[in-house]
Amino acid sequence: MKIRVSDIGDDGLHIETRRDPRWLDNIPELWSGNEEMKLVSDIDVDIELTKVLREVSVLGNLSFTIEAPCALCLEPVRLDISPDIRLILSPSDKIDDDEDLDHQTYRGEDADLGDYLRELIAVSLPVKVLCREDCKGLCPECGQNLNRETCECGKKWKDPRLAGLEKFKL
Repeated sequence: MKIRVSDIGDDGLHIETRRDPRWLDNIPELWSGNEEMKLVSDIDVDIELTKVLREVSVLGNLSFTIEAPCALCLEPVRLDISPDIRLILSPSDKIDDDEDLDHQTYRGEDADLGDYLRELIAVSLPVKVLCREDCKGLCPECGQNLNRETCECGKKWKDPRLAGLEKFKL
């Protein structure tokens, strides 16, 4: 997603666009082929660019939807993700120490936001997906989804490592 810096006027520049999921083909978490996490929507980009001298401020957000199995019960979960974009583009290596903003440089008249946006999407992906906070998961014996039904396995099962303690009397 290239931006020509000279196209940013005194009032700024508003860009609202939609990207096809294939735009993220370099993010292995979404395209690994194992179907653990997949992108199920287009990527909506809504940004406002302002320019002071040759430094460009980029503020806005991305929004997209992923589908992944719950880490405990394996039920499919849809998550809407909407990370904020807070970026300063500078024509030189001059970088301020503002910790709330990301900084990148550009050369010439064109600034490419594509790599930054892909990286922002990659770091906003969840490490662990849960269908709900109190998910009970699957029974380790019979595989029953404990969110839907209970099973008797937990009552019958005894840890074989502790079997010797049954004979122990106090």
